[in-house]
Amino acid sequence: MAPYPLDRARTAFVASLDGLSGLLDHLDDDALHARSRCRGWVAGDVLAHLHLGLAEMLAGFPARTTQDADTDLATYWSAPLPGAEHPEWAHVRFARAVAAAYARPSGQLEHVRTTVRGLRRLVSDLDAGYRLEFQGHVLEVSDFVATWVVEVVVHHLDMAVELSGVPEPPASGLAVVRDTVVRLTDDPAALDAWDDRALTLAATGREPGLRPVLS
Repeated sequence: MAPYPLDRARTAFVASLDGLSGLLDHLDDDALHARSRCRGWVAGDVLAHLHLGLAEMLAGFPARTTQDADTDLATYWSAPLPGAEHPEWAHVRFARAVAAAYARPSGQLEHVRTTVRGLRRLVSDLDAGYRLEFQGHVLEVSDFVATWVVEVVVHHLDMAVELSGVPEPPASGLAVVRDTVVRLTDDPAALDAWDDRALTLAATGREPGLRPVLS
């Protein structure tokens, strides 16, 4: 399958980071204790998990390779990940421990903002495709960026479930989630009845109605 369009991935990722930055502006100590959509985590725990991932993403860009890609934005979600042999609760506890290490829940916000600013500049400047190694797989950089659009958008929704007046993820980011789900389903036409936001929640098992294909 052809690489995901770099322009589409780049635009959606930058917009998704801007949406996340808007959400961060609404998060204080109280909001970070709000319930999330992730079992066992409050919003601050989800943010710690997302930040760990974004830092790993930032470190992934220099790992260029001439090897052929073996994973794309869809198959990434079914490929084995490092640490998959450990029980899910182990990472749940780890993310909670990271969030709890700050003297105040809001202490992590500036660390997240620094990572977001670096990623935004880096991805905004991407003007040509290449392949990179990440988590034992080889991806086109456009597919790599698209997988992280999904991660940012989904966890944005996770953190905002109990918060009012906060920004929604951007339409371009939700559209990349749809593109991913379409590639993973056996019946793409059945997804036409779902709007992008509802599809994102159902395809990740956050809401009922579809077999989860993203996790």
